[in-house]
Amino acid sequence: MAARLEHRLYLSESTPHTLRDGCALAVRRGLSSVVALPGDVPAVGLHLAGTSVGLVTIPGWSKGGDVEPLTPRELIAESRRLAAEGANEVGVLATVGRLRADGWRRLADDTSVLVEAMRACGVRVRVVLDTDGLTAAETVAVCERLGATGAWLLQGGSWAGRRTGLSCIQLMRAVLPAGTRLKWTFPVRSLDSMMICVAEGVDLFNGDPASLLTEAERRITASPLVVPLRGVDY
Repeated sequence: MAARLEHRLYLSESTPHTLRDGCALAVRRGLSSVVALPGDVPAVGLHLAGTSVGLVTIPGWSKGGDVEPLTPRELIAESRRLAAEGANEVGVLATVGRLRADGWRRLADDTSVLVEAMRACGVRVRVVLDTDGLTAAETVAVCERLGATGAWLLQGGSWAGRRTGLSCIQLMRAVLPAGTRLKWTFPVRSLDSMMICVAEGVDLFNGDPASLLTEAERRITASPLVVPLRGVDY
């Protein structure tokens, strides 16, 4: 379960103390990755050096939460700089506004170019897709194109709008290639919800690692954790 969780270091004020403690938690509990602002990558990279915990960031991301639009050349240059500072995964943000202004094909083309450029650096690429405001047909079209770019993971869901339902998770998983990982943006709040999403094909989650793992440890003292059958009416 720990290997399915990412620790969001950007939620609290970035100080040497909070960054150190956040990385220590991720390493101690065996989390998949930490997610950090670009400005914090050098410090976080030092804390995670030599560990199995990944370091994820988004080029152009600022403390206010906005992501600066970058040209493909700027995106590659910034990604290479972040990789040199310790990031081993970079994200491309895909909002409804960008999708409708620039088009799905351009986003897919830019992502494909970035994937190829980062492969030489040993850095993976994910696409962070804000599904809030997308119709089911638009979600299918976007996921089909993004699934063919070589991006290792597609992160779906909404971080600013309404909570996206299980049906959207199921739709994305059905469209994405089997080898493309899926992460859900909205923080999972209970172990039961997490297990249901695992059954539906979600690979990585946001959430409170300490509380979720404490609950998992409590439960396994009585019986093993069991993922429910996929497609069951919950």
